[in-house]
Amino acid sequence: MNWCKLGLGLVLAVSLCTGCGNGMQKVAKQEMEKYNMNSYRKGNQRQLTSGTTLNTSLLRSLKAECAERGIRLTHETYAEGLDGNISYSYFINGDARHFIIVHVFPSEQDRIREMTEIYGSGDGQKGLHAAAAASQASLIRTRDNAALVYASTAQKNSQYREQMKTIFDRLLMRMQDRAAQ
Repeated sequence: MNWCKLGLGLVLAVSLCTGCGNGMQKVAKQEMEKYNMNSYRKGNQRQLTSGTTLNTSLLRSLKAECAERGIRLTHETYAEGLDGNISYSYFINGDARHFIIVHVFPSEQDRIREMTEIYGSGDGQKGLHAAAAASQASLIRTRDNAALVYASTAQKNSQYREQMKTIFDRLLMRMQDRAAQ
């Protein structure tokens, strides 16, 4: 009987060690993927290949409009918010002093609330327009659940400001036209 208990205990101990070892290896592998950015790259690829929503259409149109004007959007990143919003950011022609942020929210009400928190006004326009008029370093355009932001750090008369204004207005007009169809 003692041998049976001892054997059973030994089998249980070996099983636990093996199971814990596999679990620790899995956790270590996941952490390593986070550390070397594999998870980030896989997420970006998954978003690009499976994205068929407004986001994908809007981003493709933004890139196409910029490319037509000889503007390259580089260093693409995205971040997901806790409330279901997602923000995509780009450097313009690889220059970190000029960047675009595309915010997409679950609803227009969420956009208004979040833009108030981020930029200081309900529609993302009034408070920022005053600041933008003074510095001419920022530009915001909004429609429905989307907001397009161009910013230029410490540049009063940015070389891209007017082009971005035209691009943003065209994109949002197309977005409105699609919604009306």
